[in-house]
Parts: sequence; structure tokens; C-alpha cells
Amino acid sequence: MNNNVPIKEEKSLPTVCKSGLSGENQCEKKICRKVKKTAAVIIVACLLLLLLIFGTVAGVFYHYYSLVAVDEKKDDYSHVVSLTDEDLKEIPDGTVELPEEDVYSQKDVVNILLIGTDERTRKFDKYARADSIMLLSLNKKTNAVKLVSLERGMLVKIPGRQDDILTHTFHYGGAKLVMKTVRTHFNLNVDRYVRVNFAVFQKLVNEVGGVDVTLTKEEARALRALFPKKELKEGVNHLDGKVALEYSRLRSIDSDWHRIERQRNVIGSIKNNLKGKSVGELNTIANDCLPYVQTNLTSMEFADLLFHLSDYVNGDLSQMTIPKKGTYKGLGNVDFKANSKILRDFIYGE
Repeated sequence: MNNNVPIKEEKSLPTVCKSGLSGENQCEKKICRKVKKTAAVIIVACLLLLLLIFGTVAGVFYHYYSLVAVDEKKDDYSHVVSLTDEDLKEIPDGTVELPEEDVYSQKDVVNILLIGTDERTRKFDKYARADSIMLLSLNKKTNAVKLVSLERGMLVKIPGRQDDILTHTFHYGGAKLVMKTVRTHFNLNVDRYVRVNFAVFQKLVNEVGGVDVTLTKEEARALRALFPKKELKEGVNHLDGKVALEYSRLRSIDSDWHRIERQRNVIGSIKNNLKGKSVGELNTIANDCLPYVQTNLTSMEFADLLFHLSDYVNGDLSQMTIPKKGTYKGLGNVDFKANSKILRDFIYGE
């Protein structure tokens, strides 16, 4: 009996899609082709989806940016400005000494000058005056928001003119001259601005549903004189755009120092109200208010600002006024070197 029965060799399984396959493995070839086609379809579909999303987002940003009055002019404030006797009374006596340090900046911090001008219509007038000047500082890393009121009555140096107050710089040379003045007097990097007027201020307050503001007895009495039909009292009041504007401009009962605090109170309340708004509500606010805004932000900067808007709205808000108490002897003699350091420490935390 022959025990030497030959053992059949087991054939190794063919490698899918390996070149040189035998005829019996053609099915694996077909499977491979189908897998490749399916993968290609999935990749193309993903790319198309990404392009669609990007195109939609870019379209939204472009739409909002197209609503804004973009300032691309070099300088059209070449008119001769003649001050009235009332204007001249505002200019204090004093001397101005500029700090000698270099202009400071950080890549994660964006400084935007906020300028409120005195038009009550949508149209921007180059002869308008800056009713308020603030510095908005946004930290893209921490989402911290810093808001600094710059006292508009500070005596400053203006190239080609005698020393004058900060608020007049807008009338002499527009937002560009205001930004240049802030840079040279505080050594702070700021080359972007947003300009709004009385019309958009009222509209924005109304769009967010009004603002809650705590009034003093004197503030309530002064506002009742302007709005006798309004029920305004000492304590927390809900103000509409018209009343909020007059509250922000009120200084007859005390001083301009208190007035700029009132302006920040309203902005802080607007910020709080924006937190609870839906995407649809924010879209309505943007469409209604942006046509009343002028800026020199580029389209990319504007898109980046909108992209991080939710983070900033929910971020911490810190406020202050410049010049700081103890750093000036009347607004004609401000220690700009000391205030430059105070401002840098406040914004950059150094």
C-alpha cells in the first residue's frame, strides 16, 4: 500500500489590484475599479461641498461688506476750516509734549478707533464734527474687549495748525488725522476706524430692543425735561434709541467726563443684548445698520471681525477713560507719556 499520497498545495489568495493577476481573478480587478471610482466620487463630492460652504460664507461676508460705506480715499478734507467763537472757547491754554517711545503693537490685538459724528441722517458729511472718540481693542487670542474713551477736549498738536483739541482733528482732516493724532500722542498702533453717526446709534439701540440703563436722580430729571411723555425715574430704565442718544450726549448736569461714561454704559448694554439674538435677528440688525457705517477696514479684516463677532460679544468687557486722573493739570496740560504707558498696560496687559 502506497502511503505516499501527494498533498495538494494550497494556492495563496491573490492580492487585490495587484498587477499580473491570472484570468480567474478578473472579479478582483472589477471590484478594485469600483472602489477607486467610489472613492473618487466621494472626494469630488466633499470638495464640492467645501466649495459650496466656502462660497456661501464668502457670499455672506461680501454682502455685509457691500452695505458699508468703505473709505478708500486718500484725503478729501482739504477745505479751509474756520472756527466759531464758541469753538475757540473750547480750546484750553497749555502746552503739549509728545512721548518719544516707539509705536507699540501686538499681532493678536486689533485696535479700532470708533468715531461718532453729529449727522442725524444716513449721509456722511465731511464737515461733521466728532461728538465722541473711543478706542475699541479686540484680543483675538483671549476674546477680551477693551473700550477706552478719549476725552475729546484734550489739547493736542496738529500738523500745520496751532495746538487744538482732539475733537477738532476730525473736522480738520477726517478719521485719518484723528488716528494719526492718537498714534503720535499715545504711541499706540491704530490705523483702522469705524465711523457712525446719530442716526445709526438710535437705529442700533432700537434694533437690539432698547437698552437698560441706571439713571441718577439728576439724569432722570434732565431727560424728563426733554421727553415729558416718557416715564423716566431714578434707577433702572429701559431706553429706546432716541432717549439713549440724548442720555449719551447729556453733560449739562455735570461734565463731559460723565458723558463719556454714559456712552460706554449704552455700548455695554448693547453688547449684552446682542448675546441672546438669533442668527436671523443678527442678520436683520446687520442689514439695517451697516449702511450707516463708514470704515477703512479691508474686506478680509471685516470678514475676520464678523467671524469672531460671537466670541467678542460673549467675551469680557473692560472700560476706562484717558487721560487718567492725576496725569493732567487741566486738559491743556496732559501728561501723554504717562497716559501712553497706562493705555498700553490696559490694552496689552503689560
